Amino acid sequence: MVSDEEGFDGMRDGAGRVTIAAGVGFGLMTVLAPVGLMALTAGASVAVAAGMDRIAFDIPARPLDEALAAFGRQAGVQVSGAAEVVAGRRGGAVQGQFSVDEALGRLLAGTGIGWITEADGTVTLLPAPPSDGTTRLDPLTVTGSRRAVETATGPVEGYLATRSFTATKTDASILETPLSVQVVPRDVIEDQGSLNLKDVYENVSGVQQAGNTLNAQSEVLPMIRGFESPGLLRNGLRATSTGAVDLVNVERVEVLKGPASILYGALEPGGVVNVVTKRPQAEAAYVLEQQLGTDELFRTSVDLTGPVTTDRDLLYRLNAAYTDAGSFRDEMDVDRYAVAPSLLWLPDDDTELLVDLAVVHEEQPYDTGIPLGTDGRPLVDPSTFFGDPDLDGRTIDDYTAAYQLTHRLDDTWTLRNQLQFHRADSKNEALRPRGVVDTATGSLLPTRYQNEDRREDEIQFVLDATAAFQTGTVDHEVLLGAELIRQDSDVRRSRVNGPVIPISNDPQVDFPVPANLAVERVQGTTEWAGFYLQDQISLLDDGRLKLLLGGRYDTFRQDNESNGVATPDIEEGAFTGRAGVLYRLTPQYSVYASVTQSFLPQRPGILDRSGSPILPEEGLQYEVGAKAAFFDEQLLATVSVFQIEKENVAVFDNALYNATGASAYLADVRERSRGFEFDLTGQVTDGLKVIANYAFTETETLSNPDDPAAVGQPLGGVPRRKARLWMTYDFQEGDRAGGLDLYGWGLGGGVRYTGTSTAQFDPSIELDDYIVTDAALWYAWGGGRVGLNLYNLFDEDYIVRASDRSIAHPGQPFAVLGSLTLRF
Repeated sequence: MVSDEEGFDGMRDGAGRVTIAAGVGFGLMTVLAPVGLMALTAGASVAVAAGMDRIAFDIPARPLDEALAAFGRQAGVQVSGAAEVVAGRRGGAVQGQFSVDEALGRLLAGTGIGWITEADGTVTLLPAPPSDGTTRLDPLTVTGSRRAVETATGPVEGYLATRSFTATKTDASILETPLSVQVVPRDVIEDQGSLNLKDVYENVSGVQQAGNTLNAQSEVLPMIRGFESPGLLRNGLRATSTGAVDLVNVERVEVLKGPASILYGALEPGGVVNVVTKRPQAEAAYVLEQQLGTDELFRTSVDLTGPVTTDRDLLYRLNAAYTDAGSFRDEMDVDRYAVAPSLLWLPDDDTELLVDLAVVHEEQPYDTGIPLGTDGRPLVDPSTFFGDPDLDGRTIDDYTAAYQLTHRLDDTWTLRNQLQFHRADSKNEALRPRGVVDTATGSLLPTRYQNEDRREDEIQFVLDATAAFQTGTVDHEVLLGAELIRQDSDVRRSRVNGPVIPISNDPQVDFPVPANLAVERVQGTTEWAGFYLQDQISLLDDGRLKLLLGGRYDTFRQDNESNGVATPDIEEGAFTGRAGVLYRLTPQYSVYASVTQSFLPQRPGILDRSGSPILPEEGLQYEVGAKAAFFDEQLLATVSVFQIEKENVAVFDNALYNATGASAYLADVRERSRGFEFDLTGQVTDGLKVIANYAFTETETLSNPDDPAAVGQPLGGVPRRKARLWMTYDFQEGDRAGGLDLYGWGLGGGVRYTGTSTAQFDPSIELDDYIVTDAALWYAWGGGRVGLNLYNLFDEDYIVRASDRSIAHPGQPFAVLGSLTLRF
């Protein structure tokens, strides 16, 4: 059957056909010649099943070779050949859910290229007949291999994600984005046996655990490019910093390095971590996993998904997990459950509505770590607990309810509306260390008792409109957006000096809580509105030159009160911008440069010595880098050099506090971070996968009018060097050892290196460098997988992070995790 949207009259069979080929392929460009192999040559053929299953396409109008490459990725088709046939032609926009036939009709409209549907179900492209009497080339069939279609918010097959939402709020190619963005897919989480978010984001260069935390389990937020990042994103929306994350519902973790305020508003300039949750799938699947490990770890999880209706216009997913675990730390145990249901409604080809809910409940003692000597070495055994086990510790209840509505208006415009409500209830009762006092007879640990009940509510509304269009020979993908946010916090706390504990390996702590303690209540409301505009531009005939331009204006207001007394209101406005340029030297190699800005209002109660609010922090980053794709774009490397400067940093005034007991912050402090980063992720052969990264980060204080001695000193808590290597191999059919068939077996291993660093709030305390070795072994069959993960194989003793001498968290010693996964 000849399509009625075919671009010319008259069909010819035999030579001259271009066939897009059988099966669902890699969706990546295969290099068959050194130059220009981005499209289909006359007479080349590549076969693909042209079934009526609908696929979500998002292809703006662009040069035809680029459009065909995008079609290949999104339809799961391997497209290859020379560029002569499509040179000078442009593909039409394809946005929405279409069959292969429908998508090709829109893509090829007006190009002079048509297609037919063969009897065997394949689709054959037919170039326009030559008018000069030239002879066509004989057909060449190239078959593809089956691979899941990748989108920026969906699952990734293997270790390499080629598309990301976080960097641009669009389904963008990472190789064509002039920013440093890294993605850790679900396969990495499962192979490494990750149980916490910190285990995941450390697969990315320049990202580490921040030392500004008291609790070893839940409060470990990232530090990116030398600056703490106290807020996370969830599906591109903000999540308050006191919440809890369970990995059972996490599809991928994305890290955008550098300022992201142009899209997400108030953020630190180092970067942001975006947790992307699992979406309902059209194919029914039921997964049960049981994990057992060292220190009585017991974890059960389920992942259920599939259609609700027979026509598959309503899909569901349910993720749930229960964790009961001890720790190598005395008195530490974690009890946590997480439930995350979601529904995806597809009423027509142009519309989808995703509704998702999540609840996480977690209970555990408050872990304040161990004290250090002046040499940065532990004063006690790593297992020692300095709290009172009879206190309630920490309880978190984290709730999220959100929806995302997407509707394609026409071939140009698409609307997306997101609404999210997030509540974090946390209760903390603990003794908190207040420094180390050294005496002639030993060291002492002063403490303060604190009982805190904190509630943080946030509601966020986002409306985006994207438009894909062409002006002359220039392609645009424009994003217009508006964002409204309201945050309410209510904190009630009681505090009193606690016991002074002699530092030993067996501290006996029993603190009778005084009756009728005064309760301090701090309430605050923050409201802000943001409006942003972004344009992704493709220039030159082949679209090799990419520009990314954007700007955002935010207004915000903070109203706060303490014990019924209002503090000065804060009203500010801020503009942030971003500009980037990327040039594809070849289809596999790109170079880029960018400049980006950030802003972040100070927390409530951050006042200078005069009692006046401190201006919002402002950040500016310059970055240059290169990206390269190897092995048929299955392995991606990114190298970057960056410099970030941050102004209006609020630094606690220790001198004033020690002299008078008053709390205030130093203003007009400037800090800088700069360095080099390298990331390599993907697949080298059919069985060999790799993650490798390295970061060199150099930080310093540029100015501090109230503490000149700090100028030129490095910032605390940032190692100058950090590296990781992780490799796995899945044995292939035919692999044998000693006569045994190894197919189904897999193994992995790697090392983590962290160079010398310091305590985050006391740079005079130096922490030693360390190397940790991990390993994994598994066997997989059609219905399941059994695995064994070994952590810290050589039982290395190390301090992973520290706030100061009194609060340091030791790293996990040798540990084992076993897992059994069954799929139905």
